[in-house]
Amino acid sequence: MKKWLILLGVVLLVVVIWYFARRQTFTPPWAEPKFGKVIRGDIKVPITASGLIHPAQEVEVKPEASGIIQELPVVEGTYVHKGDAIAIINPEDEQRLRDRAKAEFDRSKAMLDQAEVAVERAAVGIDAAKAHLEEITAQGEVVAFELKKIEDALKAGKVDIYSEQQVHDTRAQYRMNVSQQESARIAIRSAELSKDDAATVVASQQATVEATRKALEDEDSRLRKTSVLASLDAIVTKVSVQPGMLVQSGTASIMGGTALMMLADVSQKKVIAKLDEADYGRVLNISPIDALPDMPELREVARQDAEQLAKRSGTVRITVDAFPDKSFEGRIERVEPQGKLNVGSSIIQFDVHVEITDPQRHMLPLGAQAQVEFTVESAVGVLCVPAESVKTFEEQRGVWVKRPPESGADEKFGKKFVPCRFGISDGEHTELVAVLGEGHLKEGDEIYTKLPQTAAEMQHD
Repeated sequence: MKKWLILLGVVLLVVVIWYFARRQTFTPPWAEPKFGKVIRGDIKVPITASGLIHPAQEVEVKPEASGIIQELPVVEGTYVHKGDAIAIINPEDEQRLRDRAKAEFDRSKAMLDQAEVAVERAAVGIDAAKAHLEEITAQGEVVAFELKKIEDALKAGKVDIYSEQQVHDTRAQYRMNVSQQESARIAIRSAELSKDDAATVVASQQATVEATRKALEDEDSRLRKTSVLASLDAIVTKVSVQPGMLVQSGTASIMGGTALMMLADVSQKKVIAKLDEADYGRVLNISPIDALPDMPELREVARQDAEQLAKRSGTVRITVDAFPDKSFEGRIERVEPQGKLNVGSSIIQFDVHVEITDPQRHMLPLGAQAQVEFTVESAVGVLCVPAESVKTFEEQRGVWVKRPPESGADEKFGKKFVPCRFGISDGEHTELVAVLGEGHLKEGDEIYTKLPQTAAEMQHD
């Protein structure tokens, strides 16, 4: 009898357990819903582009003198001030060239002196020829007077006054004087031509002297430039030579000269970011007016859009792998108007020059890869919902709000769809602009990010 009572008790316990088990709905872990909340916060929609960090100015140093590197007092990373000696070239070669240029200058100057003496000598010759002409002319006047007396006496029939020999000699002397005057005039003209020739030689020699003077000045300068000086305050980023190497002048060599080193002005730094074509218009909308391509129509339209003008701060955020936990401020400095094809792909990219304005910019290494984040859209202090909570139901977008299950329903979780209008999204949260219809949402409400499966769906699985 006792055994039967125990057996009956076990059967009753099984029946009770079976009854309550039927009343409970078992939900496997993969079917469990997930929830989020309506919150209030800020949303920023960024566009990112990468690029390298560049100095404000980079200068390739080439020597103005040729020779062998004698001293090299700098290495990569040395900071130099304007006027500091950054390389010393052995001056022997330049000294020889300078001495040769000095000899050429002295020779050309001596030849100029000779040419100027020739001009003076020609001028003296002209004066002498003119004086001789004056003398011959005076003698001619005497002869002409005597000849006229003879001719007048002969015409008057006084043939006995002068002998035939006197008449003949006087006439011959007159003709000779006329010939001498003509010869003296020719001598004057010849002396004048000699002076012109000498003056031409002087002008040519003056040009030669000026050329040799300039060559001498250049050689003097190159001799002084055997000490290569820094042209600006900068850091040495690359050294391409070593002591003992022969280098060629950048001004005297047809090959362009030898590059000694690179200097970088790090008083300012910038990132040249490669921006995809698809993002160009939105970045253009937030760039300062002076950073836009210098097209009058483009800038004028930008000035007229007052609402957009207020957003043109050009402020960006910069991150680098070298400092993963830090970000640096920057400002859009210039947007290039010409796109370039990215090598190895069909993507057109535009260079955007971003000035690094952060006080800690000195920490950023040159040549490092930087990520530039442009904030093109933002909303501050707005209601937000998790981006994955936004669903579509009956062709309307909205969210499912958590509700207690209806009485007698065979569901563990209750829910209600609330149609909404949404704004911008950063991929994690979406701006809740308005609730449509009769529903309402407030900060703290629980909403589904993953809907629960219905009993029918679980049975089907």
